Amino acid sequence: MDMEAVRALRHTLHSCPERSGQETRTRAALMEFLSKHTTLELCPCGAGFYAARREPEGTKPPLALRADYDALALPGGGAAHLCGHDGHAAALCAAALSVEGARLDRDVFFLFQPAEETGAGAQDCLELFRRERVAQIYGAHNLPGLPLGQVFTRPGTFACASRGVTLSFTGRPTHAAYPEHGLSPAPAVGRLLCALPELADPARYGGMTLCTVIGAEMGERAFGAAAAQAQVWLTLRAERDPDLELLFRSLIQLAAALAGEYGLEFDRQVQDVFPATVNDPACARRVLELCCGRLLESPMRWSEDFGHYLRRCPGAFFGIGAGEDCPPLHTQDYQYPDALLEPTAAAFRALLLG
Repeated sequence: MDMEAVRALRHTLHSCPERSGQETRTRAALMEFLSKHTTLELCPCGAGFYAARREPEGTKPPLALRADYDALALPGGGAAHLCGHDGHAAALCAAALSVEGARLDRDVFFLFQPAEETGAGAQDCLELFRRERVAQIYGAHNLPGLPLGQVFTRPGTFACASRGVTLSFTGRPTHAAYPEHGLSPAPAVGRLLCALPELADPARYGGMTLCTVIGAEMGERAFGAAAAQAQVWLTLRAERDPDLELLFRSLIQLAAALAGEYGLEFDRQVQDVFPATVNDPACARRVLELCCGRLLESPMRWSEDFGHYLRRCPGAFFGIGAGEDCPPLHTQDYQYPDALLEPTAAAFRALLLG
């Protein structure tokens, strides 16, 4: 396995970050690398692609390994690899190189997926399961703050379900001197925000639940006009899909009731929808055994669209420590450590050979 080439690939990907849904150069770079260094068959899959290794006489169940490759969107329209997807994709390429020429006794599909950050990429790449026979699927994410190269996973929920929600309230404008002639969304928005902690109280649900205020906007900086429109942006999060659905329904019911009480028009939009990433217990045990993994005590609070695959096929998602001193994900100081490429490839290889 040519780790120098893999590291160079990671740096190439890092230098051309692309937002979700716009990863044309990234996809091309990955396909060019695999074409040059492997004998794998490259196949389109939604907006992404997979590299197939076929052994028609294999006796073991076919496996898929997945890596994402989009970058994190930045304010102003830019992007940066602040979540390590450049490393995930390069490590999966390294895994493909590591088994080149080896007897695997099974079909293997290396799935390269765009648009994980928005939750849209996995749904598009479900095409893999319509085109190929896949018995199990595995994926990994780097985990800053944990020992470098150490694998962590758990049966059941690995990463939480989440959903972005925009709530819109529209009243009637009026002169600021005559607020009684208008319909202001302020009282409804104020009561809604105050009610959120109780609404998301985990005691009402079966596991962890969370409602995070992302932001709010109401009126304009014009002191002669009272506000007539408002938006509230929230992220709902839960350990279990049914709890997230219940939290969402409760939120919409409360917001609609408040809008009705104050005579406001009400609308809602949903975006960035992620199901819970729920590991198959047998597949999670396989990761723990083959990759010398350690048990993760509780689910990660962040979300992963890998959960879409686990609704279609048994499998497991796992984390790999990026080092105790590695800066947190989604921060300006974060960068995927090159030292993590080889341990990640080794974990993938162990799953392929086991």
